[in-house]
Amino acid sequence: MITESVETDGRLLRERVYEQLRHDILSCHLMPGAEIREAELAARFEVSKSPVRDALISLEREGLIITIPRQGYRVAPVSISDMLDMFHLRAALERANIERVIRHATDEQLQALDQYKRFDESQWEDGFVGYNKSFHRKMAELGGNPRMRDQLIDLIDLMERAVQISVSNMNHGKPEALVEEHREIIDIVQARAVKAAQRLAEQHVLAAGKRVSNAVSRGMIVN
Repeated sequence: MITESVETDGRLLRERVYEQLRHDILSCHLMPGAEIREAELAARFEVSKSPVRDALISLEREGLIITIPRQGYRVAPVSISDMLDMFHLRAALERANIERVIRHATDEQLQALDQYKRFDESQWEDGFVGYNKSFHRKMAELGGNPRMRDQLIDLIDLMERAVQISVSNMNHGKPEALVEEHREIIDIVQARAVKAAQRLAEQHVLAAGKRVSNAVSRGMIVN
């Protein structure tokens, strides 16, 4: 709960509402196309409409919320073309980053990647999506290039909804195949085989993009 009596800093209050709504959208707790009402959000967070409105404006600027005249707000649908653009950009960044990981990360840092060779849902607050995000963020950090890291992490966050759709369109939503892909990438990175690691990393990202492009869901995906 967020209460105005406790949080008197208006800026902090707006940020808290914004961050929670953004998390709900990216994690698909608020599904694409879902209607959003200011009054309901104000009641949920126990705040006035002002910080809710500010948060919605910020989310609209990011393309996560759309305004419908005389109706209010809706969660933006997932655009195939936009997502595929992000997948291709991310594939290129992943290729460049994984070379840096192999050339600059210590043996101890690479060995620590073993934690991602298996997936136990009970260990991750957001299930597979949380595990997947943690793995790719860790790889971005190990590259040691702050600009590349920040761009990759921004893409990872924005593509969280696509990951949800990608996983749901696998074998009954079971992520074992993706965990195996992570295991293969880690093994080849630990062996410091640059070309093979780049190829696997690129294939991993583009395969997820293909699953998203093939997904058909009511109102969740648009051209």
